[in-house]
Amino acid sequence: MHVKRSGRLVATLAALGVLGVLGVPSATGVHADVPELGQCNVDAGLTVGATGQGVFCLQFALAMMGRYQGPITSTFDQQTADALAWFQSDNPPLAIDGSAAESTLRALGVFSGVDVGPVAPTCQADAPLGRGNRGPSVQCVQKRLTDLGFFEGATDGFYNTAVAFSVQQFQQAQPALDVTGVADTRTLAAMGVWSGFSIGDAVIGQTGPVAPAGPWPATAQDEVNWRVDGLGIPYYAGRVQCTRADADEIAAQFANDGADIDVQRWAVYIASREGGCNFRTVNVNPVTRDDSHCTFQLNALAGMFQPTGELGRRGWTADNVKESMRNCADAASDLWVYCGKGSWTPPYACLPPWQGDLGSEGDA
Repeated sequence: MHVKRSGRLVATLAALGVLGVLGVPSATGVHADVPELGQCNVDAGLTVGATGQGVFCLQFALAMMGRYQGPITSTFDQQTADALAWFQSDNPPLAIDGSAAESTLRALGVFSGVDVGPVAPTCQADAPLGRGNRGPSVQCVQKRLTDLGFFEGATDGFYNTAVAFSVQQFQQAQPALDVTGVADTRTLAAMGVWSGFSIGDAVIGQTGPVAPAGPWPATAQDEVNWRVDGLGIPYYAGRVQCTRADADEIAAQFANDGADIDVQRWAVYIASREGGCNFRTVNVNPVTRDDSHCTFQLNALAGMFQPTGELGRRGWTADNVKESMRNCADAASDLWVYCGKGSWTPPYACLPPWQGDLGSEGDA
């Protein structure tokens, strides 16, 4: 990226506080001819926690495009990730994941030609976690809260009152999250440390799904062509209805990831709409470029199945979600955690619930 020479650029750099770092004359006595900065390069694969010249370049490029408004720190923090996600959302079909993948860097014009590979999170945590819990998942939350500036205690793996208070502070900083002090799936996902697993996954896998108390019979929801069959199971008018066993499986997987009853019912309705609960159904919408795998529309543009995507890091691919109803519903519930209803309803994009209202439970 070659930076244009202009007094306006110098004023912008001065506002960002980077003139001294770049060796550009200060705003006092600005020369009309600003020295050219030369090529700015970023290696692909950088994510939150990375530091160095590549991050400096990334922040600078985003700032020049009006996406990044913070200080140029050379540290890839959440503000940098949010700015990158903003740029990605304005440039489809880029994956909206806040990470510096090659495709994103090429769109920014700063790709170095080097890919350092997927950067796995430093730790991962299963959900939900609350007061009294112990173990590596709690320790991961403590470390992440420390990195984000919300926690100053010991990373001893014990979820005590201080940890709960720090989680509350983090949730308050993300208005779409419920302020409970409990590290549920969405809170851990917003922190960037959710493992993709919830406490109870193993039980569902061993004993078969048991529908949470109360999802059937379903009540009316304000959805296009929402219908309810004789068993009280929602379906899309004119499409194949899900069996009770399939509906129970879907509801159980979504409940396991923290979905309320309305969302569980809505997920079954989506499954009916997208393929009649037939996990072998694959549809491609040429207009939205959405791929529908198994019973659910899993938005390919969200980048979830890429190696650095949230589902990709867990091991989901476009093929293995079609292996069984359980895998399909599990992958769909994970996508719901990260994207809310955005991948299934207009504008068919992955907007995490903690970044806006699109994915909020019950009213998206």
